[in-house]
Amino acid sequence: MKKIALLLIATFSLHAQTNSDLSALVSKALDYAPALKAQKTQIRVGDTKTQIQQSLDKPVIAYEAGITRIDPVSKVTFAMGGAPSVLQFQPNMNYNTNFVASQTIYDWGKNKLAIEKSQLETLLSKTQIEQTEFAIAYQIASIYHQILFLQNVLKIQQAELGRIKTQAQIIDQQVKLGEALQLDAMSIKIRVQNQETKIGETETQINKLTDYLETQTGQSLKGGLKPIQTTIQSNETVTNNPMFAQLEAENAVWQQEIQLQDKSSAPTLSGAASLGLRNGYLPRINGEVPAFSDDFKINTMVGLKLNVPIYSGKRASMQKSIAQIQQERINFQREDTNNKLAYDLRQGDANIKTIQAKLTTQSQLIEQAKYAYQLGEARYKEGTIKQMELDQIQNTLEEAQLQEENFKLQLNLQQLDLLKTKGVKFWEL
Repeated sequence: MKKIALLLIATFSLHAQTNSDLSALVSKALDYAPALKAQKTQIRVGDTKTQIQQSLDKPVIAYEAGITRIDPVSKVTFAMGGAPSVLQFQPNMNYNTNFVASQTIYDWGKNKLAIEKSQLETLLSKTQIEQTEFAIAYQIASIYHQILFLQNVLKIQQAELGRIKTQAQIIDQQVKLGEALQLDAMSIKIRVQNQETKIGETETQINKLTDYLETQTGQSLKGGLKPIQTTIQSNETVTNNPMFAQLEAENAVWQQEIQLQDKSSAPTLSGAASLGLRNGYLPRINGEVPAFSDDFKINTMVGLKLNVPIYSGKRASMQKSIAQIQQERINFQREDTNNKLAYDLRQGDANIKTIQAKLTTQSQLIEQAKYAYQLGEARYKEGTIKQMELDQIQNTLEEAQLQEENFKLQLNLQQLDLLKTKGVKFWEL
């Protein structure tokens, strides 16, 4: 299996001291998630199944009571003293009550292997739960960064709205002085309304995503989300991804199944004993029933039984073949998963470099757009350019700032994807 080592530096945004907010949010989501709680019940089921399998090593004790009517029964007639006598060796009514105990003495390790298989199945359930937790945690982190992105977008849009409103006030004053047309005033009012609509749409998106986080964590986030910044360095390889842990656990279960089927033809030595009371110890002469104390006696039984499987239609062999085929499938899945994750690491690293280059360029574009806006605003006040030209400069600045925020979001999400690919549990660091 190839091992791809990559030094991953994941950088988020703004204040490092508030990094614990995201980790705390993820922990709350993992503690609250009903889907995870439902999955975790399978662990209790698995533990109970193991206890059931372990109980097969313990004796089984039962109480039995029964009445049996037999007709006809064997009889012998003797001629004694001229009168015939009838001797009945078994009564018609047979009463029996006893305690029965049975115990497997030795089974050549079959039950021990079955217990270990049950424990491995429980371990497989745990790895599946961990993979679900992993997916939920990164989903929460992704939503978290999307909300932070939209909050920054909202600030840019609100700042732009403030600039537009300031210009609207200037135009209103110019209309009163006869220096601008009423058409200019109507145009700027439309721009104000359009910008307010954009802000409303952004706020709606924030509210929807925030509602999703509240649903996942089971608590209110009225305090808002704080921006985060941290650096996570990881020298781990893709083999730490939880998908590999699940495949290994599944492979262990099938390996145990193979060993269990190899033992299926082994014999089983068991013992049995009983203690009870039954009638019929004295024969019936001429139909007379003996006294209770003479007819009912305490009886005991102790024995050993060896069960040796000889033929079962090759069921064990076919079950073993299924387990071997499943192991072959897991090996292919492991190789495929390793190749895909290694590819994701290479592509993710390349994407990060590309986005970082775009951010550098975009930062320069924003500085140029700010400078152009300052010049345009000064010329507009001097009357050397028209409102439409200033609007275009403003739009260019706003679009540049929004594009920068978009690149930052892409960088954060790509860094999260790389951490996820490498199996890093950032909320536990």
